[in-house]
Amino acid sequence: MTSSAINRPPVRISKVAGRYLLFDIDDVMYLRRSHNICSAFVGTIPQNPQQNIFMGLPIELMPEEAQVLVDKSVGYVVDDAVFHPARLATLSDSERKSYLQSVKAEGRRAQITAAENKQSQRPKVIKKEKRKPKIGEGEITSEQIAPEKSSNGGETNDLFAPSSPSPSLASKSKGEVEEPSEFAITPTTSGLLTSPPEPSTNSHAVPVDVPPSYPLYAHLQDRGYYMMPGIRFGCDYNVYPGDPLRFHSHFQATSYAWDEEITVLDLVAGGRLGTNVKKGYLIGGAVADDQGKVRDAASTQQEENGAQKSSNPHAPKARAFCIEWAAM
Repeated sequence: MTSSAINRPPVRISKVAGRYLLFDIDDVMYLRRSHNICSAFVGTIPQNPQQNIFMGLPIELMPEEAQVLVDKSVGYVVDDAVFHPARLATLSDSERKSYLQSVKAEGRRAQITAAENKQSQRPKVIKKEKRKPKIGEGEITSEQIAPEKSSNGGETNDLFAPSSPSPSLASKSKGEVEEPSEFAITPTTSGLLTSPPEPSTNSHAVPVDVPPSYPLYAHLQDRGYYMMPGIRFGCDYNVYPGDPLRFHSHFQATSYAWDEEITVLDLVAGGRLGTNVKKGYLIGGAVADDQGKVRDAASTQQEENGAQKSSNPHAPKARAFCIEWAAM
């Protein structure tokens, strides 16, 4: 792990209407690179809002993803309906002024970038010297019949003479770019206005409502797998060995409780479906002790010889099995 990831502040996950959202593109890139969190974009693209094929920020985290980040102390969940009014009410005048200055600075940077892009997109015109037509005998050129300038004002009496450029235009150099009007920026996040507090001192942090399949998700995610929703293949998660932009999924994972009965029809259907789409049908769930209590990874770490050290000690202990359909 790089030093920048170690010194990075925790990611603030916004809970809006029961959904866990990330609005900062830097947080999205950091979680994808360092913590195997992809999720799905659910926002509308401003350039093309009347379509739902290509989406933009924010991204919506699954509750399992949000809980994994909280367990690893990488992020914390904040209820925006409670957080924003409480923080905005405590802002001082100096903090408000600094916020306005930061927004104007963002607008100036966007203005400079737009001017540079406009200048670079202009086509380069190569001027070619025009050849003067040959003058035959007895012909008179326009230069010979051009009237001379008057001695008093320096103006000509030629009705079709080109007008002299205005002083304001003549003073501008050819390479100078005309500055556009100042851009008005609407920040995509409230980070400039309200600096996020530490999770330990954050009184507005809320718990995450995780589904029963969370132990299986945490078990696979702790082993370096990427996961996406698996509703397309009739399972809980599509499991990828790496970034989904580079790999196809290897497993279709379905979670079951430790003592839950699994019908043979579900096993056969899942195994055949997984084989047809070139995936393994993976089932798993939380491990319970003799008393029926789910154990976490920290309590069972020393019980397994040569076990890989878990990066999420708060995750429940889980086991998984893979089923493949061979032939009749």
